[in-house]
Amino acid sequence: MSSETAQAAADQANREGRLHPSQRTKLLDGNFWVSVLLVAAGIAGAVLVPLKLGADSAYLRNANAVNAFLGKPLVTYWSLNWKLYLLALFPLALAVWFGRVAWRRLAEVRGGKLDVVAGWTHDYGHVLKPPSGGQHALYLYEITERITFTYLVVRGKSYRLDHDLKGRVLGGRTNAAILTPRSKILVNVVAA
Repeated sequence: MSSETAQAAADQANREGRLHPSQRTKLLDGNFWVSVLLVAAGIAGAVLVPLKLGADSAYLRNANAVNAFLGKPLVTYWSLNWKLYLLALFPLALAVWFGRVAWRRLAEVRGGKLDVVAGWTHDYGHVLKPPSGGQHALYLYEITERITFTYLVVRGKSYRLDHDLKGRVLGGRTNAAILTPRSKILVNVVAA
């Protein structure tokens, strides 16, 4: 299948509010894989911190022998390592946070539903600072931040356009912005 045919099939699927299989990589990008890696690192950290840094059984036996000799109460493994378990909650909390991010992206890919925001696209052209554009649902502007970038604003959220989308979005006509429902990631822009 040629790239033009694949793009036409993706545009048709997007107009119908569905994610085309060729667009999965826009959602399962580097951010997704980094969050998966951080989930694995957080779980490993939460498990390994108490195991590797905690008091071992030989230390526990010696401490209990000394405490028994002095007439003090015996110590348990938990009482010696409670600070490490508290410390292990931090990587576990990070793993839960990044797991939520990865799960959201995966749910959007599996669900395949997309939001279509159609409307007249106003083009502000090259500007020195981002316009407010409160009356337009969709608008374009170009700004120079060391190099020139083109932004599409959909319902108040700004998206920097890559080279492919920049060539497809034209101001002064009706366009449809295709967004994921939860993460609000810009997947495609098609002429409506």
